[in-house]
Amino acid sequence: MSDWFEEALRCPKTGTPLKREGDYYISTSAPAWKYRIENGVPILLPTEAEEVAAN
Repeated sequence: MSDWFEEALRCPKTGTPLKREGDYYISTSAPAWKYRIENGVPILLPTEAEEVAAN
């Protein structure tokens, strides 16, 4: 994906920016939410989000 597109992505649950980590986009919020990427397309549906466990 292009840089401007990735910079524009926001978490649908929190509105915070997303960062790419492997096959997921991860929100920069606390708690963080992750969204999978399928065939190059981010699945940014709140019902598909998974909460990221705190370390």
